[in-house]
Amino acid sequence: MFQGLVRYVPAVNDAMVRGAVYPRRSLVLVAGVPGAGKSTLLRRLFGLRGDEERPVLTADGVRVIDSLQSRYRLGPLLGRIPYPLWRWVVHVLHLGQVAAALRGGPVVVHECGTRRPVRVLLALLCRLHRYEVHVLMIDATPQEARSGQNARGRRVTELSHRAHSRRWRRLRAATRRGTAAFAPGVRSLLALDRRRARELAWIRFGPCTDARGPLHTAMELPSAQIELVMSDTW
Repeated sequence: MFQGLVRYVPAVNDAMVRGAVYPRRSLVLVAGVPGAGKSTLLRRLFGLRGDEERPVLTADGVRVIDSLQSRYRLGPLLGRIPYPLWRWVVHVLHLGQVAAALRGGPVVVHECGTRRPVRVLLALLCRLHRYEVHVLMIDATPQEARSGQNARGRRVTELSHRAHSRRWRRLRAATRRGTAAFAPGVRSLLALDRRRARELAWIRFGPCTDARGPLHTAMELPSAQIELVMSDTW
């Protein structure tokens, strides 16, 4: 358990509910290597179909942004060109969608998290817009990630897979020392293996209420917490 600087802590694996609660002015970054289960988690918790071309605004006012939305949006224009040649355009549009979503309401973002410049840029955007950054890392082994890619029918190249896995190993080791290893200003970090990620039943935003209410009370502490439940089979 790491002590940092934050008031609110995600509440997970409660005796009655399994979920996480964050302040409304938060960006929750769902990170993991390709195939870890990020898109699956967003579909399950926020009702995404998986074929959206634009960020989704839920009934609770949460803006959910998956990088696939940018790819599907650009597909009709650039689909005849090999994807590696216009992948960078997808990344730029994805980051632009995140910047546009920082309007005061909660934002949930799909991002692999293995590129430090992107992590730092997202943290900077949140700082400029006075957002808190919270991270949910889905820790999958290379074998699990490959299985996830096969299941969704979208495989990255072997070279890209090895690069993501290598950077992820370094990142997961660094974050054991504190949230700043992920990006400056991160207020909390919750790292779960794939099994625990599947058990996560909800992510909610708002003021903390009594534990008997719809939101489990997040203890107000003078420090942040980092909870790690990572796979030990790398």
